[in-house]
Amino acid sequence: MSNDRGGTSPKGRLIGGRYRLAERIGSGGMGTVWRAHDELVDREVAVKQPRLPGDPEDEAHQRASHRLYREARAAARVDHPAAVSIHDVVVEDGLPWIVMEWVRGESLHEVLRRGPVAPAETARIGLAVLGALRAAHAVGIVHRDVKPANVLLGPHGRVVLTDFGIAHVQGEESLTVSGEFVGSIDFIAPERMSGRGAGPPSDLWSLGVLLYAAVEGEPPFRRTTLESTLAAILSFDPPEPKRAGPLSPLISGLLGKEPDLRPDAEEAAKILEAAAEGWPVPPLHATPAPQVPDRITELGEDSGTVRLRGPQPEPVPEQPDTTVVPTTSPRRPHLLRRPLPAALLGVALAGGAWLGTSYFLAEPEPAAVTEPTYTSAPLAPAATDIADEPWDKHPEKALKATLAVPSRYGETHRQGSATDQPRMVIYGEGGIDLRLSLWDQPSTTAMGRADQQKRSWATHAEAETRLTETSFGGEYAVQADTTYDDAGDDPTRVMQLSVMTDDGRLYELRVDMPKGTAAEKEGMALFKAARDRLVIEKG
Repeated sequence: MSNDRGGTSPKGRLIGGRYRLAERIGSGGMGTVWRAHDELVDREVAVKQPRLPGDPEDEAHQRASHRLYREARAAARVDHPAAVSIHDVVVEDGLPWIVMEWVRGESLHEVLRRGPVAPAETARIGLAVLGALRAAHAVGIVHRDVKPANVLLGPHGRVVLTDFGIAHVQGEESLTVSGEFVGSIDFIAPERMSGRGAGPPSDLWSLGVLLYAAVEGEPPFRRTTLESTLAAILSFDPPEPKRAGPLSPLISGLLGKEPDLRPDAEEAAKILEAAAEGWPVPPLHATPAPQVPDRITELGEDSGTVRLRGPQPEPVPEQPDTTVVPTTSPRRPHLLRRPLPAALLGVALAGGAWLGTSYFLAEPEPAAVTEPTYTSAPLAPAATDIADEPWDKHPEKALKATLAVPSRYGETHRQGSATDQPRMVIYGEGGIDLRLSLWDQPSTTAMGRADQQKRSWATHAEAETRLTETSFGGEYAVQADTTYDDAGDDPTRVMQLSVMTDDGRLYELRVDMPKGTAAEKEGMALFKAARDRLVIEKG
């Protein structure tokens, strides 16, 4: 079995003669994670099913297979309560299936979809993640993919760092090839972007982005496009965190562009522990004078960027006066007089692929941005973020879902039944259409549907489709981003999310919008906000 994109679902399959697959709980670029039952010792476990590219004889396929083996070896060497425990590695069909402990609960990514986290709780989570990273660094392992989706929050306050699938293990041969790049773009340190490699400070940078995302609800450098996100990471200060409280100086310090100027793990641990316990927070040590920035406005900052946010919780109360927090952070990162590396920008502009959990700049597929969440430029003159407008929830009983729609959007079309597939509802306003479709018994998978649509769009003039593997509510999903230009018509952009539920239903959330207009910017924001608000009923 080379991947999980088509054919019969492996649910119910017995792996290694003892692990019975029960429920798909997550999906990424390297595989699908299942909840399974260990029939030998009668316990629940998590099993990672490999999803590998190409033919087993291909170099890329073999390299990915080695990476899975390395994930198991790397994680098994990390001895810390906050590092995921590896129970077993089972070879099925020549591929390694990794058996891990089953952590009940949800990921930090899922928590943040409901809103930001208070600074004290963020500090508690960050302290646990830092502990796992320190244990990894002590045995020569750099995680390289620290992000909310890889932080699991279990019962009794447990925090678990998982997914060592792209970890760098000292003393082992690199599995990346020239031009290949792995990681989740929003959380990748600038030294890795510029080709200087990854070390423990790179994981600390990613921890800083994670802390920022936790207290603010979104990563600090995310922009509308891949190119502008890359430029922001390399050349721009993060926005000042507004909800971080005593964590603000530490976050700013961890996001310093130069690895040697960041706080080390010991200093970060002291600050996180103090913030988590409500003790006075020690100040950061002083650092050398900052450098003067050289801004790349056209790439690093989308002019007038408006960040998308869901419903926000009440502001966090100010910390007591006993908290020691410098009025200005001596470690605040400053913009460097460093242009975006030409080789990296050339790859980004030429269409390097960023796929699923791990992304490869050298692959020939079109470019796609990790995890389909966007920041958008202003939607129209004097307009507010569409996510902040009044929205209505529409319980769609026939579709077994609740679709949220801006109040000013009206229903324009409805079709389908049990015998007339798909069931569909469309809402529209100002040339933008938002639709939700359901196939009760689809003849294909989420990736199959995306491939079908890609071939369909290819019949249009100047069509280009970018596919991204992702997840939605723990289910495997694929996002398609298409632009096409029919003769005599204005260019059109279509954004789609295809989701296959565990009980075999196929959903598609889709937004059609005019390309190159203010309506396109509104459509992008609409897609992201509607995706975040969509609720699909369990089977």
